[in-house]
Amino acid sequence: MRKLASIRKIADIRPIDGADRIETCIVDGWEVVCKKNEFKIGELIVYIEIDSILPERPEFEFLRERKFRVKTIKLRKQISQGLVLPLSILPSNRTYKEKDDVTEILGVKKYDPEGEKERQLLTQKADNSKNPIIKFLMRYKWFRKRYIKPKKGGFPSWIVKTDEERIQNKTAMFDIEKEAGTEFIITEKLDGSSATYYLEKIGRKYYFGVCSRNIHLKKPDNSSYWTIAKELDIESVLKNIIGKHNRIVLQGEIIGEGIQGNKYKIKGYDFYAFNLIYPDHKASTPEIFYTLQDYGIKTVPILENHFKLKDTISEMVEYAKGKSLLLDRKREGVVMRAVDKDISFKIINPEFLLEEEI
Repeated sequence: MRKLASIRKIADIRPIDGADRIETCIVDGWEVVCKKNEFKIGELIVYIEIDSILPERPEFEFLRERKFRVKTIKLRKQISQGLVLPLSILPSNRTYKEKDDVTEILGVKKYDPEGEKERQLLTQKADNSKNPIIKFLMRYKWFRKRYIKPKKGGFPSWIVKTDEERIQNKTAMFDIEKEAGTEFIITEKLDGSSATYYLEKIGRKYYFGVCSRNIHLKKPDNSSYWTIAKELDIESVLKNIIGKHNRIVLQGEIIGEGIQGNKYKIKGYDFYAFNLIYPDHKASTPEIFYTLQDYGIKTVPILENHFKLKDTISEMVEYAKGKSLLLDRKREGVVMRAVDKDISFKIINPEFLLEEEI
């Protein structure tokens, strides 16, 4: 589970040109604007990640205008991502150490519009229920909250959900792989909805499944997930490429109408694969491309095939900036997968995030 709030250390402090009252605190790979002289290098602090929602408490009142959400902002031309708070913000009845997860202690929640879409999908299913009691109770918030909550085990336990870690949280890995000269394949990160399709062979029978990022959608419906499954005939495709294996998983991003503002100006829906997983290996991006191209299934755009990490995370974040290959607009970022190792992470373009807040 993602640590939205955790105990970390101030790695460095840098001045901001022309600023007398603020400076930049470096926390792992994150750059955060802080009040000048409020923190010291080496000090343990509470770091709150971007896209966190803080509770409506007096100490967080300064975030009310932002609806208590921690966002990417720019101050004096300096990008600031996250929030740095003193340990005194935490209850004093226990001790804390570096890397402790304090998300629940502070009551921090994740800003998750895709998750909200999933909840709306479940609500719609409930609204269409033939049970008159359920339809009546759906008018009450307390019932909706309980009824539409995904049940444990709803998403197949043997499938890893799609959620790459940000490079800013993987500083140790970054240093190791940089020194090793590890080569990466870089693809464009698309701003859509994650979808998972799987085929499982038990005996002579095949079982096909459709999932959103978190929910197993057992019955066909008019959602983007099932629409793509039907349009691309994904069940037949997986039967053709499963080979000798008893399981296969296809994961990708759906973009189009009603999804993240349809930034790519797609009519209907489109699907771009980024994972093809067999029981004995995860296919490389080129392998995914060559396996799926004859079936009319696209792969996420490849930017580079043999990329070596730059000297600093700041340089990598700068690299993530640029234009989308699908449309003349800022890209959301990039995803990096090692050529010969099971290592991957994402880098989000901060300019894209700033543009989203306008």
